[in-house]
Amino acid sequence: MYKIKLALLFLFLIIVKVKAQTADSTTVKSYTDKLAYSLNFSTDIEEYFISDGDISVHLESNNSVKLSAQVNYSFINFSFGFAPSFLPGNDDDELKGESSLTDYQLNLFPGRFVQSLHYRRIKGFYVENTEDFFSNWTEGEDAYLQFPDLKATTWGGSTGYVLNPDFSIRSALNQQEWQIISVGSLVPQLSYDFIKLTNRTNEVDSKENQIDINAALGYYYNWAISSKLVISPYINAGIGPRFYKYTREDIEEKDSYFVTKYGGGVQFSYNTDKLFMGLRGSFKGAYFNTTSDDVTNNIWFGVFYLGYRFDPPEFLRKLNSKS
Repeated sequence: MYKIKLALLFLFLIIVKVKAQTADSTTVKSYTDKLAYSLNFSTDIEEYFISDGDISVHLESNNSVKLSAQVNYSFINFSFGFAPSFLPGNDDDELKGESSLTDYQLNLFPGRFVQSLHYRRIKGFYVENTEDFFSNWTEGEDAYLQFPDLKATTWGGSTGYVLNPDFSIRSALNQQEWQIISVGSLVPQLSYDFIKLTNRTNEVDSKENQIDINAALGYYYNWAISSKLVISPYINAGIGPRFYKYTREDIEEKDSYFVTKYGGGVQFSYNTDKLFMGLRGSFKGAYFNTTSDDVTNNIWFGVFYLGYRFDPPEFLRKLNSKS
C-alpha cells in the first residue's frame, strides 16, 4: 500500500503546483508527415503477489527480454512485441519453465485526445519464492515450482486528454513530435480492460474473467535539456471497480471490488530529423483486496529503442492528404 499512497501524494503535490499556460506553436516540432520505424528491446517481467495472511506466493513470468517493432505515421502508432528464445535471458527454461509473450498496441492521437487499444497474452509462470515451500531447495541448482499452463490474456484500451495544449505527449511516447521547450501537463484518463486468467492443475481446468474500469490522473513532463535531448518523467494513479467470475468444475463465484492502479517512469530521448533513440524505465501495477487474499500485480519495463524516419511513399502521402 505504501507505493499507492506515495503515488497519490506525488499527484497531489503536482496538481497544486500546475500553472495555466498559453498555447505556443514554437513549443513542438512535428514529424507526423514522416513514416518512422523503430525497434525496441525491453525487459518485460510480469509478477503477481498473492497473500492470505499466512501464505504468500510470488508468481513471475520467465521473459527477460522482449523485442518490439513499431511504425508511426500521421496520427497512428502501431507496435507488435514478443519474447524470442534466442535473446539472452530468455533461455533459462530448464529451471524456471517456459513463458510465452505476445502483445499488440495501437495508439491514436486525434487532437489532444490519446486513444490506446491493446492485446496482451502471457503464458507460463514460476514461483519466485520457491524456497519458502521447500526447505532443501537450492537456488541455481533446483527447478522452481512452476505453473506452465497459467495464462493471462488482456483486451483493453484507454482514453486520455492532454490538458495543456503546449505539451506533446507524442514526444514522450513515440517521438512523432519533439518538445522544444520544457513543459508538462496533467492527463486525465479512463481505462477499460477485459482480463481472462486460465489454468490447469491435476487435469482440472479453472477460469477467471475480470472486467476493469479505472479512472486515473497522470502528470507528464518533457524537460528539454538541449535541442537534441529531452528527459520525460511521468507518474499516474487511479481507482475503479473490478467485476469477476471464477469457474472451476462445478464451482462458480462472482464478486466485485475496487482496484487501485499506479505507475511511473522516466525516459531519456535523443533526436535528429532522421534518427531517434532513447532509454526508458517504467512500471505499472495494481493492488486489490478480495474476501480471502491481498493481490498485487506489477509489470516492470526497461526499454532501449532505436528508430529512423523516412519520407512516406506517394500513395500513402496522397491517402493522408485526403483524410
